[in-house]
Amino acid sequence: MKKFICIILFASLHLFCRAQNVFDTETPPDMEGSNSSLSSDSIPESNVPHFRHTWQWERNGVYKREVALDTLMDGIQNFNTIFKKNISNTYLGNFPSPYLSNIFITRETVQDFYPLTQIRAFLFKPEDALLFNTTTPFTRLKYFTGGGKGKAENLLDVWHVQNIRPWWNAGIRYQLISSDGRYMNQKAKAYHFSLFSSYEKERIALSFFLNQNNGHFAENGGVKDISFIIDSTNQKAENIPVNLSSNDISNNYRNTNFQLQGQYNIGNPKEVTTPTDTFTTYPAKAIINIRAEGNERRYKEGNIAFDFFPHTYIDSTSTTDLITNQVYDISTKFVMNEHPKYKYLPGIYAGLDFKHENYRQRTTFDSISHTESFGHTRYSGTYITAGIFNVDTNVSFTYDIAGKLCVLGHYAGNFKFDGYVQQALRKDRSSYIRANATIELQSVNPFFDRYVGNHDIWENDFKAIKTIKADGRYVNNRLRTELGVGIANIFSYVYFDTAAMPQQTSKTLMVLTAWGKQNFRLGNFYFDQTVYFQKSTQEDILSLPAISVYSHNYFQHALFKNALFLQTGIDVFYNTKFYADNYMPSIMQFYNQRERKTGNYPKLDVFLNLRIKRADIFVKYEHINYLLKNHGDFFSAADYPINPGMLKFGIKWDFFD
Repeated sequence: MKKFICIILFASLHLFCRAQNVFDTETPPDMEGSNSSLSSDSIPESNVPHFRHTWQWERNGVYKREVALDTLMDGIQNFNTIFKKNISNTYLGNFPSPYLSNIFITRETVQDFYPLTQIRAFLFKPEDALLFNTTTPFTRLKYFTGGGKGKAENLLDVWHVQNIRPWWNAGIRYQLISSDGRYMNQKAKAYHFSLFSSYEKERIALSFFLNQNNGHFAENGGVKDISFIIDSTNQKAENIPVNLSSNDISNNYRNTNFQLQGQYNIGNPKEVTTPTDTFTTYPAKAIINIRAEGNERRYKEGNIAFDFFPHTYIDSTSTTDLITNQVYDISTKFVMNEHPKYKYLPGIYAGLDFKHENYRQRTTFDSISHTESFGHTRYSGTYITAGIFNVDTNVSFTYDIAGKLCVLGHYAGNFKFDGYVQQALRKDRSSYIRANATIELQSVNPFFDRYVGNHDIWENDFKAIKTIKADGRYVNNRLRTELGVGIANIFSYVYFDTAAMPQQTSKTLMVLTAWGKQNFRLGNFYFDQTVYFQKSTQEDILSLPAISVYSHNYFQHALFKNALFLQTGIDVFYNTKFYADNYMPSIMQFYNQRERKTGNYPKLDVFLNLRIKRADIFVKYEHINYLLKNHGDFFSAADYPINPGMLKFGIKWDFFD
């Protein structure tokens, strides 16, 4: 009832505001022309035409990257956040839940507060936010749901953005993902609330972001006996025994973000016109970026599960493990911008970054006196940064190359050089080749240095990790084709072994990847295919599926003089067998296992998507092949099956004037 009331309240905003599309960027292959970072609503209902300009600042303010938006419904039925980011994942079957991409090159960047790395897709952080300039306000409402009482799965996403003045924009966003879980003790929730704003007038540009992410995951330790899933039984999912039968075991997190960026433009202004915008540029600018982040992760047990956890060190009655962290980051840069007249004259910049981290956690435990102490561990680093770039959209050859070297503090000696070069193959830049590369030496995340929990204790002095990565791709938008290859060499790789303890290997880990994406069309039928091939040279520490496939097949057609847009089809997710990681609830991390392989099981979803004016509606049956025999080897993580079949539906509604 509360959710229904919230939906009505937010929907009523359309009586006094207007809306537009922002966060989804996937476009059906026949409608690329509607995808623009500066576009107008196709249904005029106001004397003021609706235009929107959206962008992000790259390299902490060095240059703008225009973010193309769309108003299409393709992919709305695939609303599980992790599968919008990666076509194959190891996860706990629930939405939301911790996850690990099975595609190595798309794995999440390690977060400063490491426990957040495995839930990154459910966080909204400053680097995810878009900046806006709109002629009219807008509101978007998304509500997706499935299951019934006791097994419901819901997503509510509401946001509103508007210009207060032509040069000043502000917005809010609220998202809630919740699930009762199909198996016992799987209740989960992830939600965030965000405020953001941007200001650009004459020589001054400002952007502001403030939000908080929260989450709660009940832990069940996976199913106790995999035969309940693999063999034919009539046992309902909610009655299948699990390893942690108590309903008072959970992981909880909180992440708070603040960012303020200021830019001051220097020199004589010059007006520049592009196909999508007209703007003013200056020869140079000075930038300051201030970021603060607060984190907390808490693991709780009301009663100790001695038969599941091999060790209990501190308290034999209950568990409360807590880690907190604060990150402060200040960066300054001086930028010489690209010259608007001489297209191939690059921009350059240099600056200083200062980063400070403070961890508070249990630091010692005396097993004889059973006393414990808590303390602070502090890390800091001062970095020199520099870069060169030419990202002018009117030239055929573009690049962005940056370097960062820590000269003072705990991270002294760490460095990172990364960038890309891209060459257009056609005058309209509809096809191109691109190469990306990264060389990095990074100290091991503090999470691996020391941890003292009720079930897990370690103290390590690991070497810094050196990473060399490169990939290249060929993209042809006219043929709807992408082909790519990549290689990653990692020296002193850190992982969790079969006992869920962190280890560092002396072997060089190499991962080879190749992929292809091809969208075929036959009349109104579309067949969008994505496939990844992978090979790890150290299968004993990193197992990956050799082949992963996402097949998106559908029929789409406009009816009733374009009043109704219809799309119906089937999605197939598949990967070959491999040793998928298992999951340890007490540290909220995935770890190696070599007891059994998972995979070689296609998951099929059938769907119907409809667009009626500005409302997108979908109905789908997820995991429909489960109905054929109600069993099978449909595990994701080693002890965690994916959900049985479920009917889901939802609506996405944009309000304009």
